[in-house]
Amino acid sequence: MNDDDETLLEFSFPTEVAISKMSEEERMNIFRGFFATSRYNRLLIQKILVRCALDDSFYQKVIELEANHNRNYLETRKMIESYGYREEFIAAVKEGDAALDKIIDAYNKRMMKT
Repeated sequence: MNDDDETLLEFSFPTEVAISKMSEEERMNIFRGFFATSRYNRLLIQKILVRCALDDSFYQKVIELEANHNRNYLETRKMIESYGYREEFIAAVKEGDAALDKIIDAYNKRMMKT
């Protein structure tokens, strides 16, 4: 495993001033990008978790990455709420949730066939 496999992507939000000058659609795209980065990071964490079968030493890295990922999400949510964009963020959450439901449904259908 190389070092890139152990590094989560960082999503940098615009400043409060910059985000206030954006349209609602532009902010939604920012939020979508944040969720896409989060999903990518979850896949990296899963990849390392699977590798625990080969080497137990990866388990501590999984715990560390999970904690960092969760902390980043909560801090980001609080920051967005402090900027006054909670409702737009919630709209992006609902959109992301619906997309995840479709992915999970597709997996469920595949799993039923096997």
